Amino acid sequence: MVVKDIKYAIGVDIGGSHIAAAVVDVQYRKIIPETKVHSKLDSHEDAGIILRVWLECIKQSIKKSEGLPIGGVGISIPGPADYDKGIVHIQGVDKYDKLFAINMRHFLTNELAGLLLYPDNVFFINDAAGFLLGETWSQYLTEEKITAITLGTGIGSGFMKDGLLLSDDDTIPDHGELFNLPYQSKTVEDWISTRWFLHRYKEQCGYEAANVKEIADQAATDSNTRMIFEEFGSNLGTVLSPVLAKFGTDLLILGGNISKSYPLFKATFEEELGEVTPRIHFAKETENAAILGAVKNILAMNEMDFNKRNTAQFLMPVNREEKQLEGYDVFPSFEISEGTVSQGFESLARELSSYKKVCIDGYVGVDWDYLMGGLSEALRQLGVKNITYSIDAAYKDADVIDAMIAPFLGGDDPVFGRLYEGDLEDFFQRDKLESLVADDDCLSIVYGSGASLCNWDAKLVYVDIPKNEIQYRSRAGWVRNIGAQKSISAKPQYKRMFFVDWPVLNRHKQNLLSAIDFVVDGQFLNDISWCAGSTLRAALAEMSTHAFRARPWFEPGVWGGDWIKNNIDGLSDEVVNYAWSFELIVPENGIVISKKGVNLEVSFDFLMYNDHQAILGDAAKTFGTDFPIRFDFLDTFNGENLSLQCHPKPNFISEQFGEKFTQDETYYILDAADDANVYLGFKEGVNKDEFHQALVKSQQEGKEVEVEKYVQTHPAKKHDLFLIPHGTIHCSGINNLVLEISSTPYIYTFKMYDWMRLDLNGQPRPLNIERGMANLNFDCQGDVVEEEYISKQTVTAEGKGWKVVQLSTHPQHFYEVYRMEFNDQIHVEGNNQCHILSLVEGSKVEVVTGDRKMVVAYAETFVIPSNAGSYTINNLGSSIAKVVKSFVKPEVCNYES
Repeated sequence: MVVKDIKYAIGVDIGGSHIAAAVVDVQYRKIIPETKVHSKLDSHEDAGIILRVWLECIKQSIKKSEGLPIGGVGISIPGPADYDKGIVHIQGVDKYDKLFAINMRHFLTNELAGLLLYPDNVFFINDAAGFLLGETWSQYLTEEKITAITLGTGIGSGFMKDGLLLSDDDTIPDHGELFNLPYQSKTVEDWISTRWFLHRYKEQCGYEAANVKEIADQAATDSNTRMIFEEFGSNLGTVLSPVLAKFGTDLLILGGNISKSYPLFKATFEEELGEVTPRIHFAKETENAAILGAVKNILAMNEMDFNKRNTAQFLMPVNREEKQLEGYDVFPSFEISEGTVSQGFESLARELSSYKKVCIDGYVGVDWDYLMGGLSEALRQLGVKNITYSIDAAYKDADVIDAMIAPFLGGDDPVFGRLYEGDLEDFFQRDKLESLVADDDCLSIVYGSGASLCNWDAKLVYVDIPKNEIQYRSRAGWVRNIGAQKSISAKPQYKRMFFVDWPVLNRHKQNLLSAIDFVVDGQFLNDISWCAGSTLRAALAEMSTHAFRARPWFEPGVWGGDWIKNNIDGLSDEVVNYAWSFELIVPENGIVISKKGVNLEVSFDFLMYNDHQAILGDAAKTFGTDFPIRFDFLDTFNGENLSLQCHPKPNFISEQFGEKFTQDETYYILDAADDANVYLGFKEGVNKDEFHQALVKSQQEGKEVEVEKYVQTHPAKKHDLFLIPHGTIHCSGINNLVLEISSTPYIYTFKMYDWMRLDLNGQPRPLNIERGMANLNFDCQGDVVEEEYISKQTVTAEGKGWKVVQLSTHPQHFYEVYRMEFNDQIHVEGNNQCHILSLVEGSKVEVVTGDRKMVVAYAETFVIPSNAGSYTINNLGSSIAKVVKSFVKPEVCNYES
């Protein structure tokens, strides 16, 4: 939401024993004095009591404004906290412990509904940062580099450069915080704080003081007391001198009650600062500055771009009218027989309203702020008071998590890491989990990835989200990895998701499946769909006995073409090309169930976790819950060649990346132009060292490689099959639509030459020459290529109007490929195997499994699970139908890996 016309807003300053709120006139950057309200509070009270004190203080200030249009509420509050989301992380500091993990933003947004022009315009800021922002804004301070220090109960700090607050910069301490830096065998706050003054005063004078002001009053006439301030000034200067020097501070703002005694420690403080002493500005009212800064933060947040998806692709509709499409369906769904699929927050809120505790777990990439805000508001509309707790507050510190997962991220490697072997519990701090205590006076909801680990006796909701939508949100900077405090750029984030987050969350999802009470589709931007866990499990069982399609998705790429654009309706035209279609890449595809037009998507993994035996049949023992085969399209029509590449040997992919089986591929040519070709295998007599040197020289000097000097090219025609077991040098040439029929691993491509081009973002694509050379099979050269790497097609069965053609695969492939050609109908025995199929010629067929029928259009991929048994395919078109099928070779089945 972008709100530009805010004339008045509430600013709030929260301290350890008080709260102050006032209306701010945005135009004049001033507090309206008659609206200022102070309330005392006990920070040791239960969460509900504390939140009610806050709420009442804000409401009183609004009431005193006498009808002014209040555009939002900004709150300055001490940390630690997730300020973007409004979640308290304070724990073990003897104040506000009962607020740990509570989403204050949801609470206040709901409770202040009807009192604000923009009800969701509630934002939080660190109290020291709020002080800095408010003082610079209200006093029109414009220096380039400004540091703010508050001296009170402890030491607060903030940094600003060119008008922007900094929290993550090489020139400032971590998170802009000084209090926890080491100093004289302790921390800075042990020496720069009220408690230091009180302790030092008792040590120096032999009796106790009530506060620092009492000590300051004595210092005017007592040299011993004055020495305490001189010592404080020396410590403060010693701490700040390197900090100010490194940042290059132009202006130092001092605030807090202790700063009022500056004349008593000025000399020793400035002596320690020496040449780095900047201009010093004293804030008259620290509290007022924090209130003003909280309001300025509202304005800043409203100027931010909150686009959550960086893609031109259409979002799947939550509700879809029944209609028969003529061609390829980009949003296929499976109409379930049992249960219902519901739409909207209100219906879910009604379902949950009768419970006292609810746990909402889910996948990385879910927009928890939107989801929980919508649910919390729907509950409020029903008159159900609720408090939401974020499980994120229970994560281990980010630097601890970073160190834990570093061995799995491949260092500087831009693409590859190693699959993380631990569990989701590894990311959480046990004592923090145990601090998540539900409020007995209302509905308590704990949410986030791993929420079920808090072990509440609660109803369990699981929120899933498709992998493509996760990546679109990642590219928009909207996703945080597990345990991360901020988002990172899309490519390193994908690597961390692929090798750490997804394996961890998949194991967690598998463990939860049988206990899920409700499941929610979290991909929609303005809605949700959901169903009961029992409905999901029944749907998965039903799908396991019938034909179904996974929900495909499509991506542009540097070599992409226009076949998909020209032949598949329902896709965005606002892309340069389409390079890939994820037809069936199980780790990144979802399945959509529907009832009466309402769609709900969950990951394909759920099918495997529910009953992998029913899906895979005889292959289940070998592959477990890993689906073994993938189908995807590579489109180079009027595009470019793929990169010259190979895939890793089995022991290499296992030892280096932690995968169970390798990326053996085939290229089935679904369509091709007359000049299409495929690069495959070496020419006779190619020298390994010479080829290696040519690749390295090209990379170092930017020179083209004469690829055809080393690599064979083969004409590509419709229905050809090229065999690409691991270690085979290969790539598709232009003007092909390749149906990759391959083993499931899909990112382990060692690009060795990329035709001297940049990616769609203008950056070089990473090459893996050395890994490629370590895996290349140089026996794949000369006549061997034609004999062993180009499939031979043999008719193995035929009858009236039909025949079955076997397309030979390489001995290294663990799967078979057949093509069924028929004029009217063909009946197929499943033989206790899962079949993966695609209509590669013909307009439309009807697939019959048991009592269900499914229409499949040209180029669509579909799955027949083992438990479906035999099936029939009827040709609905006017010309011959050709269907490719693949399944695991019988000799590979029933082998426990």
